[in-house]
Amino acid sequence: MMILEDLRVVKTLCVPCFPPRYNIIDKYIHMYHSCLGVHLQEIIQNGLEGNEYVTILSWVMKTYRSKDLLGHSDLLEHTEKLPPLLPQAVIDRLEGEYLQNIGHNYTEWMQNTLKSEKEEWRSSTEPHLDSYSRTAAPIIIFQMIDQNLQVAKTISEELTLKSLNLSIEEVVKFGDSFREAIIEFKNRYFEDRKQVLYFTQYMIVIVNNCLQLVELGSQLEKQYLISSSPHKLSENFNNLRGTFFRLRNEAVNYLLEELFIDLDQHFEKLFTAQWLGTSLPADTIYATIEDYFQDYNHLVESNYKYVVDLTRSMVAKRYLTAMLSKRTSFKTYEECTRAASKALKETERLSQLFMNLTKDLEGDDPFEAVTMLAEVLKSDDDMLSFELHRVVEKYPDIAEDHLLRLLSLRGDLSRSDIKDKVLHIDKPKVLHKSSVFKTLVFPKLVNINLNF
Repeated sequence: MMILEDLRVVKTLCVPCFPPRYNIIDKYIHMYHSCLGVHLQEIIQNGLEGNEYVTILSWVMKTYRSKDLLGHSDLLEHTEKLPPLLPQAVIDRLEGEYLQNIGHNYTEWMQNTLKSEKEEWRSSTEPHLDSYSRTAAPIIIFQMIDQNLQVAKTISEELTLKSLNLSIEEVVKFGDSFREAIIEFKNRYFEDRKQVLYFTQYMIVIVNNCLQLVELGSQLEKQYLISSSPHKLSENFNNLRGTFFRLRNEAVNYLLEELFIDLDQHFEKLFTAQWLGTSLPADTIYATIEDYFQDYNHLVESNYKYVVDLTRSMVAKRYLTAMLSKRTSFKTYEECTRAASKALKETERLSQLFMNLTKDLEGDDPFEAVTMLAEVLKSDDDMLSFELHRVVEKYPDIAEDHLLRLLSLRGDLSRSDIKDKVLHIDKPKVLHKSSVFKTLVFPKLVNINLNF
């Protein structure tokens, strides 16, 4: 305010004392303006620290030209044609150094945030799981961003967008560090599962945090992004979403890796010589899934649905793998019928389990593939070719090797019968979307050669 008072005094008291041709007020304001610019550059030359960048940039770009100073109605006619207080090169350098400082601060803050997260994961304290499980990390990160943006707004809109762009790039970098920490955590657990007491619970927290980072990024994008925003900014928001969606999916895979380590030994016991006489493997698979989902309930809704759907697909795939792994063959038609009925009963129970876990499952039921293969397994001679055609029509990407393996379960068929049945199947010329069979790969059967 001293500047305003000085200039108003000059206008009020000096102008009457000088001839109009002296333009005393214009000359005085110009000298005042020039001297102030030189003085500020001297201050800048001596070096700035921390918030001093904000103070100078905000004062030069906002306050100095505001109605409180040179933009005051008493002075405006004399000040509106003044050159910038500081050269643009100086402003650009100050903004660059300011953004560089923010970048260093982000790096330090995010390293500390990640350090705290890792310490929690290694702790012997179970996370609080009364509701959806998250930690404060995503909120802390976006609070940092908001604070920096509020400060940048006091300087200029252009600097605010630059600060936003930098902030999003730093969050994406954090995603890379976060991923490395998650992999380290996962590896430590699977090396010795006794080392980490609450792997499941903390991995649930990680999955939820990843999605929250996506959601907070989208909220920020809606708040700041407009049609005239730089294309690079839009790209960075897309990178943020992609980074943490991929990380969410990767973390879910680690979460389910634990489940399937416990399940796989029981899938190995399906379709063996002993399997027809016991329900224990299927019962254990069912109970283990049910038990794990007591913890998975603490995933936020969209993550929970994703995990249910992915687990259902993986369980169906493993059941099909067990079915087609040629661990045994059923010597008589009666045994084939019993095996088919047992497979139908087990997969119907598993399918119902997943429907009970959530009402919003999407897409076809992957257990339907087992149902159709079981129909082939129990078909009599008259219906066998028809049932095979139904399978191929429904799943055009099923391989000849899969069909050979399926028919090899039937000990009542000779090798020549199996070969003949598969050779005479007309496969659809147009393939539809990929099915579970696309990813089922086995060693080729050597005892039946179709010469394909």
